[in-house]
Amino acid sequence: MRRRAVHHRVRGAALCGGIAAALFAWGGPARAGFAVCNDSFDVLNLAVAYDPGAGFVSEGWWTVAPNRCVTVIRDRIRSRYVYVFATDVFNQALIAGEAPFCVDDARFRIPGTGACWTRGHVAAGFAEVDIGEAEHWTLILDGSGAPPRD
Repeated sequence: MRRRAVHHRVRGAALCGGIAAALFAWGGPARAGFAVCNDSFDVLNLAVAYDPGAGFVSEGWWTVAPNRCVTVIRDRIRSRYVYVFATDVFNQALIAGEAPFCVDDARFRIPGTGACWTRGHVAAGFAEVDIGEAEHWTLILDGSGAPPRD
């Protein structure tokens, strides 16, 4: 009788493993969000700004190693534009633009777009990324310093 009990456990474990593998291969529901991949030789410190539905917010910092990706917005993107700002480890801007948002020295989430200094933050120029109506977008930064292309 012990052999049967062991045999059923092994068969049950194999069945559970098969179901888990099938679910992983299927992938589940459609992805949503905004990911950034670092296709450069530099480590990037990354900040983003976007409108989650109640006005713009800027968030940072994510550290993105060379040849790695990070999902910075995990929810469905509700606006056409996402803004990015990236620096190297020496705090030199690698990706910047004309859209003003606030950043801070440490990890941050800052609502609004203006009066950075009076609110105790630093203003930075973010590059605009037009994602159209996509619910998921992956941006690949190549380290050229050029603003992201559509």
